Amino acid sequence: MIVGISVLLFFLGWFKYFNFVNESLRSLATFMDRGYAIPYQDIVLPLAISFYTFQAVSYLVDIYYGKQKAERHYGYFSVYFAFFPQLVAGPIERAKKLIPQLKVEQRLNYENLVYGMKRIAWGFFKKTLIADRLAPIVSSVYDSPNPTGSEIVLATILFSIQLFADFSACSDIAIGSARMLGIKLTENFKQPHFAVSISDFWSRWHITLSTWLRDYIFFPLCKRKKKRSEIYFAIVITFLVSGIWHGAAWTFVIWGLIHGFYRVFGDATKSYRESIASFIRLDRSPVLHTWLKIATTFLLVCFSRVFFRSDSVAQAFDYAKLFLSISSWSPVGMINAFEIFPLLDLLLFIFYFIIFQMFQYIERNNGSTWAFLSKHTIYTRLAFYIFLIFSVLVFGISGNGFVYGGF
Repeated sequence: MIVGISVLLFFLGWFKYFNFVNESLRSLATFMDRGYAIPYQDIVLPLAISFYTFQAVSYLVDIYYGKQKAERHYGYFSVYFAFFPQLVAGPIERAKKLIPQLKVEQRLNYENLVYGMKRIAWGFFKKTLIADRLAPIVSSVYDSPNPTGSEIVLATILFSIQLFADFSACSDIAIGSARMLGIKLTENFKQPHFAVSISDFWSRWHITLSTWLRDYIFFPLCKRKKKRSEIYFAIVITFLVSGIWHGAAWTFVIWGLIHGFYRVFGDATKSYRESIASFIRLDRSPVLHTWLKIATTFLLVCFSRVFFRSDSVAQAFDYAKLFLSISSWSPVGMINAFEIFPLLDLLLFIFYFIIFQMFQYIERNNGSTWAFLSKHTIYTRLAFYIFLIFSVLVFGISGNGFVYGGF
């Protein structure tokens, strides 16, 4: 197991992190006025190496601990690691769930085809009408030499929406494509921007990565640990791994550490925050209390995404200062910041964002929007499906790759 994981991590480290470490050492040597001779290496990153490496590590560990039997058939073994719908950006599947499904003879199934096409259409809706419409708006601010504080605040909030729409769309298309073949992949999102805490956020965002980090990083680090300080250390290391996995840049390292701090601070202050809520009688208004926690969590996540989106550490800290500046949140400044939108793009985004939120509202109250629609007449369902396809073809913007395809 150790040899296998070492080999996997060696290749991941070479292809993805060699130049990052090399350039960091070069910068350190320059700072210390020392010579550094190792040149930059022109390395081509293999497709999906971050995702299939994690699947391979989980496979080895599960076999070692008896949770999974080794797959002797090379075909099934290969398809598990290279199953095309989820190869590039997940969901990160476990062998215990995916391999048995690959061994079942699949036949053309009407329900699977219909459900798969619905999920794919909804994925394209989020990708082309929300994510890719926001992408150039966000870039116009983050690539600007002198953005205002209000523009940074607005662009960062929009980037959070863009990132969720983009990544969840990719998962929708992967899940839909697999379902058409009779394969059920793991749901990867559960409305993360309605989380009431950072812990809750990570149980809703990129669920397969969160559970992977929990099972293969956090739990081993916490084994036989009882002191709270040791558990907190394990939490920070786990989020540090998450940051490094996302990208070979110090901005991602800092982003991971920020979430580690959030998680530790939230756990350490939980009783105090509950006491304050009780003292000011906020807990007597559960709806208001819940929405306050949702808003706080969302803004904390948005602040961390300043580092996720920025091109350099220096830029990230400059923009973080602007994000935290009180003047950046002034109503007049926020209204003026909307000038980054062309009028037609703003109207289209607002319209389709409302549709997106209606979809999520139905999902929260009914469990499944598709099940909710199935209770209506064939004409109502057909009208909605035509609306989806028409909107994507006429108003959708395409050409941008999926954000997580780069990780």
